Amino acid sequence: MADRLLIIDTLLRGATIGAEALIAFALLLPWPPTWRRGLGAAFIASAGCYIANSSAAVIDSIGLLKIPVQVLSIISPVIFWQFSLSLFDDRFRMRPLTLLPFLFVAPLLIFHFGGVEGAVWTAALIIARIVMIFSFGHAMYTALRFLNDDLIEGRRRFRILFAAAVGVTGLIINYTETFGPGAAPPPSLLLFQAAAILLLTLVFGAWLLGTRAEVLDGRKLAPSVDAPAAPGLKAADRPAYDRLMKLMEEGAWREDGLSVAALASKVGVPEHKLRALINGELGYRNFSAFLNAHRLKEAQRLLSDPEQARRQILQIALDVGYGSIAPFNRAFKEATGATPSDFRKKALGEG
Repeated sequence: MADRLLIIDTLLRGATIGAEALIAFALLLPWPPTWRRGLGAAFIASAGCYIANSSAAVIDSIGLLKIPVQVLSIISPVIFWQFSLSLFDDRFRMRPLTLLPFLFVAPLLIFHFGGVEGAVWTAALIIARIVMIFSFGHAMYTALRFLNDDLIEGRRRFRILFAAAVGVTGLIINYTETFGPGAAPPPSLLLFQAAAILLLTLVFGAWLLGTRAEVLDGRKLAPSVDAPAAPGLKAADRPAYDRLMKLMEEGAWREDGLSVAALASKVGVPEHKLRALINGELGYRNFSAFLNAHRLKEAQRLLSDPEQARRQILQIALDVGYGSIAPFNRAFKEATGATPSDFRKKALGEG
């Protein structure tokens, strides 16, 4: 019975690895890929390595490939975390902080290939598992945190499915990993793991490859607060679009804490309709970016006005719709590359 389960398990893992190889290849096309597609391909490849490494029958049969497969398997949670951030947080950029988790899994790599055992190895293993739990948990948090802000309808729906799938996958992986070094999970548990991950791979891959290119690549034309309606705007959508533009011209964006639901109520359309208008006609991927474009344009005007030179920056931040100075400073620097105070000095010829 155990041999039969082992054969089925190996076949399932082979199917999963094959499916992941095809998904990774598809993500890299067209060449050269975007940074988001590159991270996606790296995650899919590392997930395939984890599938191979978690089966003794598979990992022992690949010869010299065992070393790179095990390396990618160990760091796969970090790559998954980076990809999930890139997928669901449009403000994500690869920064030193996003590379920090690699330092926490590095000891496990060193001790594993160095043959180190005992308490040191156990400590490194525990730290690596904490990194894995953090990666899965924060990925779920990121997916749900920006749910209401997301303007891409397909991605909004997938956020909930993604969070649920990651939670289930995390439980499966962590449960099978709790046996510790030197202990082998029963064949039935490994078979369940392989079947569950194959199913999740197929579902995730189907969505990822079937989604609109703007989810992975972004909109090619830079959005603008002054952008006219696209030629493809339907006649039935014109009244709502015109009301939206009128509200923006009147300064509806100044309202602190303005949500999609509140603005949709002002426009007189359902939320999903407003999301489609802002995303499809103006090119914004999230609602906060849409509001920030209006708010920061006005903020730059005020900071450049000599008659406003004595006004505190906090007053300007509150005037353009920010509830406090911190989010204003962060958004302003991300958009202009300078702090509000530095921008003002340069604009007024004081820098």
